[in-house]
Amino acid sequence: MSATDRVAEQNQNALVYRWTTQVWNRRREDVIDEIMSPDCRVQVEGMDGELTPAEFKTYWRTFLQAVPDLWVDILSITTEGDTSMQCWRARGTHLGNGLGIPPSGRPVDFSGASFYQFRDGLIVRGFDRWNRGEMIASLMQVRIDELRERARFTRREAQVALMMAERLGHKEIADQLRIKPNTARRHCERVLEKLGVHKRQDVGNALGKIPGSVLDRHGADL
Repeated sequence: MSATDRVAEQNQNALVYRWTTQVWNRRREDVIDEIMSPDCRVQVEGMDGELTPAEFKTYWRTFLQAVPDLWVDILSITTEGDTSMQCWRARGTHLGNGLGIPPSGRPVDFSGASFYQFRDGLIVRGFDRWNRGEMIASLMQVRIDELRERARFTRREAQVALMMAERLGHKEIADQLRIKPNTARRHCERVLEKLGVHKRQDVGNALGKIPGSVLDRHGADL
């Protein structure tokens, strides 16, 4: 590697470090505009499709509303060419709305990886991978009994329903719950039947319409 390449790699690593420490840990929204290209598109866990910078800001604000004391530790940063990968661990407390579920007051602790593509010192593409579905299922454990009573779910069906409300498909649910995909698919079908809806995308709304439920419609606060 040439000296020029080493400097470029160091500069790119510094941008990833700044993104995490300033945007997430210090809540600096202005840094998003400084580092993210106007034509950047990102994919994040729990959201369908790609987000524009403006849409990412909404996602960012909403997530910090849900976990206002969020803190992200950088475990490693690896850069090759115009692409960087960061492994991280995040911790905080679920104290607000923003995840499509009521505040539980429970601690959250999750790890993942984020990938960044740079052009002219700005992020032009990005995506992350982490166990959002598993975290949501854990936080929603306090709501399992409510759903069992009001929607006549089994415990497993209630758990699957909550994960479907987070827009997970049956294969993702199978991975998170460590069950067979066909088993997860059958659970999903029973959830749809008991809620009286036909599409996975309608589960969040259906859960919010259970009489007396404290569940908000998924995404209502976005």
